[in-house]
Amino acid sequence: MILGFLRGLWLEKLTPGGRWVFIASGLFFGYGSTSLDLQTMVPLLYLFALWLIAFGALLFERPRAALKVHHAERIRAGESLPVECEVVARGAARDWWIFPHYLPSELELLPLRGAPIPFLPRGEKAKVILHLRAPRRGHYVLRGWRVETDFPFGLLVASRVFKEQSALLVHPRFTPLEHLVLPMGRRYHPGGVALVAAHGESMEYIGNRDWREGDEPRHIDWCATARLQTPIVREYREEYFLRAAVVLDTFAADEDDFERAVSLCAAVAEYMAREDYLVDLFAAGPNLYHLTAGRGLAYLEQIFDILACVEPTGDASFEKLEPEIEQHLAQINTIICVFLDWNEARRDFVARLSLQGAAIKVLVARDEPLSLDTSDRHEVVLIPREMFEDGVTIL
Repeated sequence: MILGFLRGLWLEKLTPGGRWVFIASGLFFGYGSTSLDLQTMVPLLYLFALWLIAFGALLFERPRAALKVHHAERIRAGESLPVECEVVARGAARDWWIFPHYLPSELELLPLRGAPIPFLPRGEKAKVILHLRAPRRGHYVLRGWRVETDFPFGLLVASRVFKEQSALLVHPRFTPLEHLVLPMGRRYHPGGVALVAAHGESMEYIGNRDWREGDEPRHIDWCATARLQTPIVREYREEYFLRAAVVLDTFAADEDDFERAVSLCAAVAEYMAREDYLVDLFAAGPNLYHLTAGRGLAYLEQIFDILACVEPTGDASFEKLEPEIEQHLAQINTIICVFLDWNEARRDFVARLSLQGAAIKVLVARDEPLSLDTSDRHEVVLIPREMFEDGVTIL
């Protein structure tokens, strides 16, 4: 019990300066307890009084405050997240600071000392901003926030914890593509507007013609009908759209290669969504992921959410992916495969999809030489670390 108390005191209550004073107090106590010299007890008594007042301040100087925290739910890896904190003082605020409560080790607090709160009389409020930096993508849970003070001596920390959990999604970092050469399959099909949300869309007007049985009354051109004295309707043509799939290989032997592959998926998906493609993302690992986004079905942000959470697997995932892809292959024009190697299993996977009519482009995120030669009919683009870090803008 005593060891647990001392451990909690050392880790949670003592300031860095307070730890040095605590060590010095222990040395004085050890020396004074073995000596009969009265003079050695004098500094020990001073230290005892100092610690007594400091511990008493824990009860009386604990911050009395209300706190509201606002921050974005999503950022990109490598960026810093501004966190806006609004503090209302229920008592006088002296030397208060704001910290995240048990911040995940993968995130960094900027500044490390936390955000200082200016002196506030009772009832006043202030807004302060601190920043969290996320070096890597992922899904993180922020467990809450705490207001701390080391008043009056800077030895012990008195704190009030606000346990308000919130989620933070860190999307993969990538350089936006300026141009992507996409091979086109044999499925340039009509029906785009009918298959996706119609909000903000209109079919293309191509001219007028005579009324036929079964035509929509709302398409009647009343001015032309009155002029020609016969029913005339406006004729429209359905818009065309292209649907592309991005397949992420999660069978990873190297973590850096996998992170690079995830970033490439994000860049390709962002480019195709910008070009008004309908985008399907397929990824398999511990879970099978499939999301269709674009043109009103889902937002690109949701693809980034999946890419923020996907993890590598130690097993080849094509057996899970292939049946899911085949269910939608009839509507897919182009498949972009982001692989971590080019070997027989991956080559056969691409060959089976290619036989069903989809055009395929293969991107390989890898530093080591490929397991197989790429001199076949499939387009394979190798992207090593150096090329990626320089910023890939054309594929």
